[in-house]
Amino acid sequence: MGMLFITHDLGVVREVADEVLVMHRGEVVEQAPVERLFSDPQHPYTRGLLACRPGRTQPRKLPTVDDFLRGELPPGAQELVSDESRRQHLEKLMAGPPLLQVKGLAKDFPAADGARTPVLHDLTFEVFPGESLGIVGGSGSGKTTLGRSILRLVEPGAGQVMYRGTDLRQLDDRGMRAMRRELQLIFQDPYSSLNPRLTVGGAITEAMAVHGIGNSARERRERTMALLERVGLEAAYYDRFPHQFSGGQRQRIVIARTLALEPRLIVCDESIAALDVSVQAQVLNLLNDLKEEHGLTYLFISHDLNVVRYMCDRILVLEQGHIAELGPSDDLYEHPQAEYTRRLLSAVMTGDRQ
Repeated sequence: MGMLFITHDLGVVREVADEVLVMHRGEVVEQAPVERLFSDPQHPYTRGLLACRPGRTQPRKLPTVDDFLRGELPPGAQELVSDESRRQHLEKLMAGPPLLQVKGLAKDFPAADGARTPVLHDLTFEVFPGESLGIVGGSGSGKTTLGRSILRLVEPGAGQVMYRGTDLRQLDDRGMRAMRRELQLIFQDPYSSLNPRLTVGGAITEAMAVHGIGNSARERRERTMALLERVGLEAAYYDRFPHQFSGGQRQRIVIARTLALEPRLIVCDESIAALDVSVQAQVLNLLNDLKEEHGLTYLFISHDLNVVRYMCDRILVLEQGHIAELGPSDDLYEHPQAEYTRRLLSAVMTGDRQ
């Protein structure tokens, strides 16, 4: 039986395909047996697709498909970050007090038979200012529930969520509303997180107005236009609606709206999973640049272990609501201690040519 397999996931392509056909803007730019295409790609677009995915090496900035089409890589894409440099950076981050402390966090949900189904079990860990902590695990492991429990979008059943010394679970609605400026979430699907009836500018300025940011409508408009430009969009997009943009552009709009509230901690819940591989590198580079500029801290939830290794200082592995392992990204990737972590890593389809 023959199969036509259409995907943007190059790791899967390498595992399942015999022959690969690469399309760009409606045209076939390359066709070759899978091993030849991965070892010796001929077209700049193909080379860009293969290079823009995080792999074994750690460039300071991911190259993008556009870089290859232009024939010029930015300096950061050619500069590798050493394991020792990453280790020293993590030690520096962890030298100070944590920004977030999760202590004994538990959560269950009602089951059909009237019983309760536990989802999170007595989770305890810390997140430090400026850190990116990856949260990985299989489907149903509790990743999204953990992120939403920390933000109190779902109420934990037990435990403490200490943010800058304040237990978020003890705050009333008014206190939590004031705290939400600093605690933000970037969803997987940017379209569903934007109101289709609001223009891009309206969505961002509304969020600022709700939280008392900006002294006037004019100031909020000017700030919104500056934010759109900072995330790589045009200020003229202010009056357009979400349906007029691509998935990658919509995710940039969501990021701009998040930045408008001047947060300190952002939960990125599968925030690039819905994006084409040619766009993912651009958004990952943007998130890293913004983190450095604004001193942001990320909880980066993903099923993609290659992306998490590239983005994160440490990784927390969830197995059925329990912490199976927590440690520096490179150590966990190269020397996993838990059997569950080893199984996750063995299932990774990299598409890596290196």
